[in-house]
Amino acid sequence: MIQYIKYHPQFDKQCERLKKSNDKANKAVEKALDIILAFKKSRKNFNIMGTLSHSGELRLKDGIKYRLGNGYRLVLSVRKDCLFVLCIGSHDQCDKWLEKNRGEEEFSFSWQEKVLIKCPGKKKFHNPGFNDKKSDLFSHIEDRVLRQIFQGICNSTN
Repeated sequence: MIQYIKYHPQFDKQCERLKKSNDKANKAVEKALDIILAFKKSRKNFNIMGTLSHSGELRLKDGIKYRLGNGYRLVLSVRKDCLFVLCIGSHDQCDKWLEKNRGEEEFSFSWQEKVLIKCPGKKKFHNPGFNDKKSDLFSHIEDRVLRQIFQGICNSTN
């Protein structure tokens, strides 16, 4: 599962430029953001999150390229628990970015990275003073005393 998402410093600018250009590009940005959100939930099957390009992406180590429709692409890289969001744009723009960064194995985005830490899963509340089996918390208190203390509850069930 992805614990960190690191965005290339130009990614926000690329998204803003696409949003301003036309409706098709705006939809591509929305689809890209949906794919990124899907990565936060699971990284088991990349095909479920979106349509992969035909040949994948071999120019980058652990590279993944998604087709967003209407000639737009999203370029990512996944390493262990980290998703690197690298480029969004037209097919040609992404191709140029990939050629420029061919063979890149380490990405360092310094202060411009946005790190999202995975929320821990729901954990069952555990109180070490009690076990899951029937507790004998009230075993030493007489039944008539409990009925007097909880008389509202006892009267509503009768």
